[in-house]
Parts: sequence; structure tokens; C-alpha cells
Amino acid sequence: MKNLAATVFLCVLSIALSAGNAASATDSVEDQIKKLEQDWAHAIMTEGGAAVDKYEADDIVSTDPGGRVTDKTQDKKDLSSGDLKFQALEVSDVKVRVYGNTAVATGTDSLKGTYKEQDISGQYRFSDTSVKRNRKWQAVATQGTKIQQ
Repeated sequence: MKNLAATVFLCVLSIALSAGNAASATDSVEDQIKKLEQDWAHAIMTEGGAAVDKYEADDIVSTDPGGRVTDKTQDKKDLSSGDLKFQALEVSDVKVRVYGNTAVATGTDSLKGTYKEQDISGQYRFSDTSVKRNRKWQAVATQGTKIQQ
């Protein structure tokens, strides 16, 4: 009877520890994605088009607030050519949901900038989907919507 009780205790302890490890692994991924969002915004401000290569997957689909759908090549061109310029870009209120090797981040961007000399400053809600490939998280889809004031 003592052995059975000890075995049951060890099984319960093992399950509890496994659940704890799974939760901390998920928290770790959430933290990685939150950092990725912050780093991506900072890189866009400081590195321009070079940020695209670091943070966007080759097969990304980007949907801007006007409904225009672009790819990695266009995103890089917009930043490198100066068509898209940011004077300020702040990410906040980031929430992350993890689904295996896929993570969905939602949050708010507050920005000051222009696109083809048109003011695009304001607050935006975003949804970014990232996939972990070759031990690296990269955005595969992004969409932004301007918050109407």
C-alpha cells in the first residue's frame, strides 16, 4: 500500500511539474514574441529596409490600413526608398497567443510618420502572425487598422 501511494504521489508530482514546465515554456515564447515586436519597431526606426530581412519571412503577407496587400519585396522597397518614413513608433498593449510553432500577437502602434509624403500619424491596432522556422521567429502575416478618434 505504501508503494502504491508513493507511486501515485510521484505520478501526480510529475504531471504537476510537467504542467509547470509547459506554462513557463509558453510564457517564454510569449516573452520572445513581445520582445520581437518591440525590436521590430525599433529596427524599422533605426535600420529602415534592413529590418525587413531580419523580421519578415520571405512569404509574408502584409495588409496595410488602406487594404493594400504587399510582400517582403514591397515592404523593403517602401522603407528603403523613403516612401515610408517614421519619426516615432511605439508598440504597446501586446498580447500573445501561442499555437505550437505559431504565435499571434495583437497590440497597439502609436506612430508619427508619412507614406509618400502623406501624414499617416496616429494609433493603430495590429495583428501579427509569426512562425518559428529554423529556430527563428519570423512574421508571416501582418495587418494594421487605424483607430478612429
